[in-house]
Amino acid sequence: MAGCIRAVSRAPDDQHDLRTQKPIVQVYTDWANHYLEKARCKRRVLDLQADVVDGVLLADVIEAVTNHKVADINRKPKNSSQMVS
Repeated sequence: MAGCIRAVSRAPDDQHDLRTQKPIVQVYTDWANHYLEKARCKRRVLDLQADVVDGVLLADVIEAVTNHKVADINRKPKNSSQMVS
């Protein structure tokens, strides 16, 4: 599979101001929330970096995008070693 995200080439005289575009983190947050909503998952990503730290919401996003269950997920990890495993 080639890249999923492609850089948009812009002409130097393009009218679009790059400063008004969403930051890439917000683009990925919106993308993840789109798939979570489509899969009817109740959870949403608010802060991409913080919300995927335990791996549970990340697994939910993966399941929503791929339509396959991620095996052996501890849905309520209590410590960092459980989050990693």
